[in-house]
Amino acid sequence: MLAGHLLRWTLTLVLSLATDLACAQSSGTGAATPEQKLAIKVGVTGRPDQASLELALHRGYWERQGLDVALVSAGTSAQDAISALATNQIQVSGGSPSAGLFNALGRGIDIRIVADWSHMHSAEDSTFAFLVRSDLIDSGRVKTFADLKGLTIGAGPVQGGYNDLFLSLVLAKGHLKVADVKPEFLPFPDGLAALASKKLDAAMLIEPTVSQAAAQGIAKVLVTAGEVDPGAQVATLFYSPQFAAQSDLATKFMVGYLQGVRDFYDAFHLKKNQDDAIAILTQYLAPKDPNAWKNTRWGSTDLNGKINADSIKAQGAFYKQEGLINGPVVDIDKYIDMSFANGAVRIIGPR
Repeated sequence: MLAGHLLRWTLTLVLSLATDLACAQSSGTGAATPEQKLAIKVGVTGRPDQASLELALHRGYWERQGLDVALVSAGTSAQDAISALATNQIQVSGGSPSAGLFNALGRGIDIRIVADWSHMHSAEDSTFAFLVRSDLIDSGRVKTFADLKGLTIGAGPVQGGYNDLFLSLVLAKGHLKVADVKPEFLPFPDGLAALASKKLDAAMLIEPTVSQAAAQGIAKVLVTAGEVDPGAQVATLFYSPQFAAQSDLATKFMVGYLQGVRDFYDAFHLKKNQDDAIAILTQYLAPKDPNAWKNTRWGSTDLNGKINADSIKAQGAFYKQEGLINGPVVDIDKYIDMSFANGAVRIIGPR
């Protein structure tokens, strides 16, 4: 009799545990199965400078790492992505080490700066350049930097990014300050259209709009960021605090990212498999004209992800000087984390 009760009790317990396990798995509270992939949201702006991400995504580099990566809109500038990173709405984003970033770090939000996105390789690098309308140069209205006084200038998407520092360095060459010109903040693609319609006299643009402005005779490069700020760290890759804490996943993401970076370099600097890369990029990004991709002088991203920390520190000091940072400037070395890039390079090898 006792044995019969014990057997029924044991069977009931086993069935109960099996039911609980099935419910946990169906509700998503149990452990992920090997077939499941963890979704990672990457904030992007839809500009051509996310080309390395597109190559990594559509060539399956992240999928091979077992990652489910989605590129999602993060506004028009890096500052738009800061709050989303801080709350882990997105796990990864690229952009300028802005005043907004420094303020977030100062509030104790542990966003990590993990790899190069774009830096000024040389004076000839037109990744980021200051252009003046062709008619103003051809007529002699603008001959020197001092002649920029009083002009209406496209000053970049928003205040508080590297574009502020670049503008101040350009104006300083003519012994001018921002108060001596009329800055207008607008997205880079809109800057090209505003130059064409003569709503702007000059503008800071990024590629491919720099090359497009020159090819269409709209504007000419007066100076590049590389000339006034050699080696400048124009943009970096960021991880949210929560994603950075998942070191294995974060390193796997970096493997795919650096593979995309290297593919872009091979296609547009070494001219290897360029047509295949352009076929992908014209499908998902503007410009849609393959020749625009071929004829643009694309900028540089370190193939191993290395970052110019001194440049970021100089930007922080500038933002503080301009009153854009609340409180003291954080020690940026505490937030630059090269462990993911170094780990990825150990896997895919250095370049």
